[in-house]
Amino acid sequence: MPDFVIDVAPSLSSFVGTAWDLTRRISPRVEVRVMQRDVYGRLDENQYPWFYRVGPMAPSTPWCVRLADEQGLFRLLCFDFDGKDAHGVNDELMEQAADECDALSRILDELAIAHVICQSSGTGGRHIWLAVQGGAAASTVAGVSHAARANYRTLDHGMLLNARQGAARPPLSPHRDGSTSTILRGDLTVLVEPSTTPAQLQELAGVLDARKPALRSTDSSPSGPINDAHQTHRPLSAKGAAHMATIGGGANPSWTGFMCLLAAAHAGWSAQDVEHAARTAPGMEHYRSRNAGPGRRRPRSAEEAARRLESQWAKAQQFAVVQRALPARKDPRDLSELTRIVEDADALLMRFKASPGRWARTEAAMSQRTVLSALAFLTLQTGKRTVAASIRELALLGGIGRTTVADALQVLAESGWVQCTSVAKGGNAAEWCLSPSRMAPEGGFSTVSGSVRSQPSFNAAPPSEIFAKRTSLVRQLEDELTDGRHDVFTRAGLGHVAGKVYGALRNIGQVSREDVARMMGVSLRHATTILSRLRTHRLLVRAGTGWRRSKNDLRRQAAVVLGVDGYLEGRAERYRIEREVWTWWQAEMDTMHSAPHSRPRRSHVTSRTLTFVEHSPAERAWPRYPRAGDGRGDHREARYWAENGMLSPDSLWWSSVA
Repeated sequence: MPDFVIDVAPSLSSFVGTAWDLTRRISPRVEVRVMQRDVYGRLDENQYPWFYRVGPMAPSTPWCVRLADEQGLFRLLCFDFDGKDAHGVNDELMEQAADECDALSRILDELAIAHVICQSSGTGGRHIWLAVQGGAAASTVAGVSHAARANYRTLDHGMLLNARQGAARPPLSPHRDGSTSTILRGDLTVLVEPSTTPAQLQELAGVLDARKPALRSTDSSPSGPINDAHQTHRPLSAKGAAHMATIGGGANPSWTGFMCLLAAAHAGWSAQDVEHAARTAPGMEHYRSRNAGPGRRRPRSAEEAARRLESQWAKAQQFAVVQRALPARKDPRDLSELTRIVEDADALLMRFKASPGRWARTEAAMSQRTVLSALAFLTLQTGKRTVAASIRELALLGGIGRTTVADALQVLAESGWVQCTSVAKGGNAAEWCLSPSRMAPEGGFSTVSGSVRSQPSFNAAPPSEIFAKRTSLVRQLEDELTDGRHDVFTRAGLGHVAGKVYGALRNIGQVSREDVARMMGVSLRHATTILSRLRTHRLLVRAGTGWRRSKNDLRRQAAVVLGVDGYLEGRAERYRIEREVWTWWQAEMDTMHSAPHSRPRRSHVTSRTLTFVEHSPAERAWPRYPRAGDGRGDHREARYWAENGMLSPDSLWWSSVA
């Protein structure tokens, strides 16, 4: 039975001994969990099913220590920054994990919290370890965990929420791939002799909560000082310009770089504009160099920089489309309302998982799920129980057609999933809300935690926990809508169901046909057909006996092959034209029904205002609506005007017509 002997370099730590020696000193319990070899002697699964008592002899397979003791007090905290996705190690995620690890380490240094940074394995993941003097309550650690997760998207915080079984491989311990957890910075003595107090953890939670990104990414503040002298060559929002001017990318260069791209996507920049900014903007440092350790960066090759920028720009454009449809944000009147909104959204996602067949047996059912997800996303983002959403806005959010959305809303309303509180009128969209009766525990969903509680029916959670949970749910819904919203997953392409399967495989290593059928609630034959179509266009690849997502995002190439590239962009343009013509017609109707003396004096102008203003800050002025030979409105001609930009505020050629 081998002992994994790893001497720590004196320059890194004053603790000298083996990995097992360290584990014996810091383990909160008398046993650790260990891996089990399969019948071939391999360690293929990342699972620790067996218990091994802490004693003189080390186990023969990798092990992990639980973070809390038998009383549920956390003696150790491990922040696990994971750079893997559904198809293994991802270079972009690994770099983001390193940046986020360094950002959290700087905050810990500011608060004088002693910690150790480890590279968890040969693949490059990061662990931040700290020990708590006397232990910390699960509620205190949960507050830190939620706040940290709201700041860092690569953080796997599940172990910090599980006081019974939450565990991680300790520093110096072996990995199943043959590598070990190596020390990058810090002294292991701080784990053997704890100095961090629960009060410091509460302070950490407060700092993380104050610095977390805004719920709407475009509203987030820069992560570092900015260069006031920097000027962008194209217009940007104030926040976007600040991100572009952030010196060296700030505390988290990968996050700052993506915020720059997201702001550029919202502002309508072209790929050439983004390439110019990537060469000159201080905040785009992530696309010129990569993390080479705390405080150090290494220049990228031209090929690597171009590849990274291209993939991130495509991702930013997808997120921008989803976020662009958001209505004005309104803070809830009290935390009780926000808490119920969060709980309803969480219950809805749980229902999706508990009964996948209800939402996947037909394409119509899948569209209904997409519409519900879009409404939940808007509800969480705005903080309002009721949101105004037109069928076209929901269609653009979910990547489906407006008639499909209209049919889905009708079915959902009839079955009690949503309620229409106000019908569409004039230029105002209909208002919708998730039906509370369908989300409540007494509605029959037995796995909702509220159904087994002995407390009153409503017991508000602490504000920070609610806000952190809200952020987590928004990110989950945003990822779901973004993954399935692509030209290749339209009806003319591979279909909406294929998009749902592709999105569901985001965080799954590999699946079989049976797994997909069970997960999506479809027949084995249907699952086989979907996998075959995705495999034909190399969106999925074989992985052993199953399937996984391709390492490279080939959706654009598949869309080109299927002849649907630009389909969603064309749909968005059609919807814009339809809105513009409708608004024009409503202005014409107002003019026709108004008293003659209140109409515009210029016979060629139709306007809701009494005087013509070339660039009105409030309402637009319109030309007279085209008429057919019988005097009725010529909607075909009106559409022609809109399609050719003749109604643009910058094109006022008709204002000079006599």
